Amino acid sequence: MEEYSTPRAMKRVGDLFERYKTRFKAPQASVEKECIAVIKEVTGFDLTLNQVTYTVNTHVIALQIPSVLKSELRFHQQEILQQLENRLGKDGCPKVIL
Repeated sequence: MEEYSTPRAMKRVGDLFERYKTRFKAPQASVEKECIAVIKEVTGFDLTLNQVTYTVNTHVIALQIPSVLKSELRFHQQEILQQLENRLGKDGCPKVIL
């Protein structure tokens, strides 16, 4: 009985994967698909997958769209980047939209 200790508190299931959420980054294709979805939600523009290019090393999204649409996206750039950060995490999200 001298070696008895009280049982440890149970861990939440969501906390078990916290280590993986902070270490892994979203792959390039996932970031591009999420970017298309966020732009659709925020602005209503439909983009295709071949119009969006994400560079993992520099965290830059490049869009091959007309300049009129690019200038409209500039007005919503901060909101788009914030939504991407919420969905992908701080490390795996893009920092700039070109």
